[in-house]
Amino acid sequence: MTVTLLSQTPDESTLKARHIQRDTALLVSPPLAGQEGPLFGDMFVCEEQFYFYSEASKSGIAVEYPDIIIHAISRQDGQPNIYCQLDSGIFFPNQQLPEDEYDRQETVTELRLIPRDSGALEGIYLAMSECAALHPDKEFMEEQEESDQEFYAPSDEAELNEVQQAALRHLESVFEQPKMNGHQFDDPVDESQ
Repeated sequence: MTVTLLSQTPDESTLKARHIQRDTALLVSPPLAGQEGPLFGDMFVCEEQFYFYSEASKSGIAVEYPDIIIHAISRQDGQPNIYCQLDSGIFFPNQQLPEDEYDRQETVTELRLIPRDSGALEGIYLAMSECAALHPDKEFMEEQEESDQEFYAPSDEAELNEVQQAALRHLESVFEQPKMNGHQFDDPVDESQ
């Protein structure tokens, strides 16, 4: 997985965009080298990747969805935004990172996308969720397939010890189950005829 720096705007005619949001600010933490404050540009939530491009700085980013481990709507600090956290070890080539190896391992890249129109947050979030669902985390899926463990719901008797099973039998004897009359699935009778 990679994140990519862009030197030209994405070609909108070839993108399968789910949402495009103009007039958006991007804050990257830790910041990109030479970048003080937010970048202002356009956000493209596309099926294959997420893009942000600033015409003013002639630069942008492209991020693959499996690299975005968290995305959410944040309303903190009076700046409603889309918050994204990238997977550990995923950085931009020109990002200012700590020199210490331990500090670098503890560092995660965070993106805050602040649209001028804060009413667009829901639409952006939904589009990102839909696109992320198109690209499930392959490592997580492989781990799930390798796991042969059986999981039991808390009500499964196989998971209950003797005391819990006795308590369950007591509760079943105290509460009366609804009686089925055998006609619960019949079509309703139309009494207006």
